[in-house]
Amino acid sequence: MLKSRRFWIAGVLVLIVFTLCFPLFTLRESSAHEAFDTLPDFPCYRTLDTVFSDAASLAINHPNLAEWLDIGDSWIKQNSGGTSGYDLNILKLTNKNTSGIKPVLFVMSALHARDLAPVELNLHFAEHLLSGYGSNPEITWLLDETEIHFLLVANPDGRAVVEEQIASGWAGADGMNARMKNLNATTCPTQPSNTGTDLRRNFSVEWAGGYSGCTNIYSGTYALSEPESSSIQAYLDDIFLDYRDGDPSKPVHTGAMSLFLNIESYGDTITYPFYYTDSPAPEEAELYILANKLAYDLDAFPDNPDALLHGTPEDYVYGELGIPALAYAIGGSSEGQYFMNCWDFDHDLNANLNMLIRAAKASFAPYSLPAGPEITSFSIQSDLENRQTNWFLSAIAKNNLYKLPLAPSPIVASAVYSFDLAPWQEGAVLHDLQPEDGFWDEAEEALFAELDVSTLQPGQHRVYVQAALVNGTSGLASAGTITITLEPLPTSTPIVDGYDNYLPIINK
Repeated sequence: MLKSRRFWIAGVLVLIVFTLCFPLFTLRESSAHEAFDTLPDFPCYRTLDTVFSDAASLAINHPNLAEWLDIGDSWIKQNSGGTSGYDLNILKLTNKNTSGIKPVLFVMSALHARDLAPVELNLHFAEHLLSGYGSNPEITWLLDETEIHFLLVANPDGRAVVEEQIASGWAGADGMNARMKNLNATTCPTQPSNTGTDLRRNFSVEWAGGYSGCTNIYSGTYALSEPESSSIQAYLDDIFLDYRDGDPSKPVHTGAMSLFLNIESYGDTITYPFYYTDSPAPEEAELYILANKLAYDLDAFPDNPDALLHGTPEDYVYGELGIPALAYAIGGSSEGQYFMNCWDFDHDLNANLNMLIRAAKASFAPYSLPAGPEITSFSIQSDLENRQTNWFLSAIAKNNLYKLPLAPSPIVASAVYSFDLAPWQEGAVLHDLQPEDGFWDEAEEALFAELDVSTLQPGQHRVYVQAALVNGTSGLASAGTITITLEPLPTSTPIVDGYDNYLPIINK
């Protein structure tokens, strides 16, 4: 009996000690795991497995806003019977409770395996949107009214090899030696390290062959010969409307919306079609203004491609579907080239997130909105006077937010606000804003209005603001919120101040 009691007491003591120490064990185990969540020498870049795990978790944690979709297989997975290799996954963000035809922003990264910064920027953008939904009026509006599709790693087989090359030191500090192509093992059987297809040259518009399968510019045996490019193009056909009648030289239909953005390393440029010819695209002027708008506040410049490329996804999306398609080459030669160094990546992150927000706003009418005045420094405040709540809106409309300023900059000629429906949506009731100095005569105008809330029911309401040029060209809008109460309250809504509130997300 005494012996049994001693065993019982000892067991309780062991249980107590284990209970007290268990957090230390788990913390130690978690820390050891986290040490391998980022790439050696690059603490700002998550590993391939961590990228996939974190993206899938976003869909689990935000079921009304996010989906993690399987759109196809990598070359290794297709040719191994599924025993190895990777799925091609899309992270799709939109409010599932809002309906109607929504513009699509498609953001792709790592079509070339060694592009590290594009993957991390793409995932940061998704995390930024989801973390701001419900508290940031701009982000809430965009996820309510658009679809944003993220192809985080378009070449996962190749990315896995790059991570091995980084760990072994083979890749080099700048990534010049790192793998670029996919892992198609049939293209160069005598030199396994040089095998594979350049996926950026494997899409269907103006595909061209003729290169050795051992070179980095090998474009495949035929257009869409690779499972990665084939799956991507099929998905693009599924999510984008078609605004062109087949011939890339014909103008697009009026009312075209949506936007395709391929983020790659490196070059500090935002380029636009055509890539396969020096001949100008039918909408070259509009594409240039779009690229110039997105390049504002970045190190990148709008530019034509510096070399001819056949079979690009950009030429497919623009040439076949009539949707603007740009390539953003992030980083410069002094910032780490293909392996952008972490200091520069972190330093530029906020500006890059702002650019992607602009891209989402432009997707409503990408051929026209970038040419109009952009709303910044938008705020709504309220005060209580004679038991009546008065709402005051202020904003700045700027028509000079371009990397390369327009000469001369057209003047801002008008501005409107609307409740709950954007100014371009059917049924929206438009109210005028006024310039603070009383004159519409500058490329930058400070605006104000006392909001007419007489027709609004109690509850939260979205307020849109948009400005226009003399010729009627409207620019990128902005959105805020107000809450109408039964009893007037002397409170102010949070200020939405341009893009300054888009703070970077720091890696765990």
